Order: sequence, then structure tokens, then C-alpha cells
Amino acid sequence: MKISKYGSGQYGNDNSRLSSRATAFQKKYRVGEILKGRLLKWERQTLGWVEINSQTLLADISSSPVPGDTLAFIVHQLYPDIILKEIDPNDISAEGQFLNPVDITRQFVTKRAAFEAQSRTVINKFYRQAEATCPDKAESFLKIIESDTQSTILLFETLKCVSLLNSSLKTATLHYMPWLMPIALNQEIVLKIKKDEQNPDNSFYELFYAFDLSPSSPMRFKIMYKKPQCGFKLLADSQGTSLLLSSKLKESFPEYLGIEKIPAYFAGGFLSDLLGSS
Repeated sequence: MKISKYGSGQYGNDNSRLSSRATAFQKKYRVGEILKGRLLKWERQTLGWVEINSQTLLADISSSPVPGDTLAFIVHQLYPDIILKEIDPNDISAEGQFLNPVDITRQFVTKRAAFEAQSRTVINKFYRQAEATCPDKAESFLKIIESDTQSTILLFETLKCVSLLNSSLKTATLHYMPWLMPIALNQEIVLKIKKDEQNPDNSFYELFYAFDLSPSSPMRFKIMYKKPQCGFKLLADSQGTSLLLSSKLKESFPEYLGIEKIPAYFAGGFLSDLLGSS
């Protein structure tokens, strides 16, 4: 959306008036600010006149509102042109911030990497001494992390990113539970639910669990559940690891469905697929 030379009727098409409106707008607002506007009338398809705080602007509109509807925009650029992007009101937090899933995902990846790097020393020291003897893995893990203040801060900053991302997604959720595999890196769990509104028991669940084992052994699990059946697959790149784990899984779990090579689009985890599905 931007102030444009197009116009007709009572809104006019005088360039000086447009320039004056643009200058006033640039002085009043800042990039990243969330604004709400009311659609006054359509100029043509995807282009309409919007009133924002008593200022009339010509907007590129991607949704399908009718005159009188309230729309939400984020100030994307002020110079040289004013560009506002229409956003979904559901993506605005209670604090009035735009929750851009792509930006939040980048923040999550950055915070996760920082946390895992910072906490390696205390984690490795503990798990060499006490090989997962604590029955409550989450409680034990948090106590270990609390011994290092910076690790604690980074963990909760990572979890905050998870919470923000989930508040902006509609058909899937992200979970970060590093205590499940403390020595692993790049952990992420993505849960997708295809709900059957008429019969919830008929809903289909897919859970994707990704992690990397040092030095460079990516592992992926895909778990599928539809009442009363459950099954899972192992995805791995290392043939040796695949053969070793496959035999053990087959012996221990009747739900085991086999092993596959990690496809290219899952090489970096499941976050890209998560964003594409929501």
C-alpha cells in the first residue's frame, strides 16, 4: 500500500495535495508501526481508498473487504515512497506488535544456537557423570541449566520465541524440549493436527522431531497417530546409524514403520515446512 497518483471524484488527483499528505504522514509515523484504517471505497480491483487517522490514502489491498470494513497495516517504508503492508489482525499481539512468523522463526533459530552453545559445558559435564538417572528429565535439566545464569536467560528467550511463533500459527505448533535429548543440537518438535470438527476422534496427528547428534549426524522422527493406530518412521543420513537403530527399534516397538533417508527439504529441520503449512 502506498500514496499513489491515482484518484478520482472527491479525493482528487492533485499532486501537491498528495505531496502534502505524504509529508504529514512521514512526520507522524515510523517504520514498523501498526495502523488501522477504514475502507472508504474501491478505486479498482485490489486498489482502494482508506482512511487512517483522518488521512485519506490510496491502498493496495490483498484481502476482500467491503466499504466500511476496518483493516490493519504495518508501516513498511516511509522514504522515498510511503509503503504500508496489509496484515491479518490476528497476527497482532495484545501489546500491539505484529507477529511476523518468518521474523520470529529467525529469532528462534538465533536464540536456540546461542543457548546450545552457552550450555554445552554444564550439560556435557553433568550427563557424563549421571547418565540420565533422574526420573524427571525436565526438572533435572532445568536444575543443571540454572547453574549458569546466561544459559538460563537464553533458554527462556528461546522459549519466548516459541510462544510468540505459536500465537501466530494456525494449523501447527512448534515445541522446544531440549531435556528430551540433552546432548543433541538443533532440536525442534513440530505438531500438525488435521482436525475433524464433526468427529474429533477421527482427527489425524503428525509429530516431527528433529535433532542433530555430534559431530554431524542429523536424526528425524515422524510420528503419525489416528485413533486407535500409531506409527513412526526414522529418517537418517548415516547408513551405519540407520542399520544400528533400525534393528533395535524394530525389536522394541511394534509401531515402528521403517527407516528412510532424510529428504532435502527436511535437511535443516521442519521449520520451513511448519511456516508453509500455517
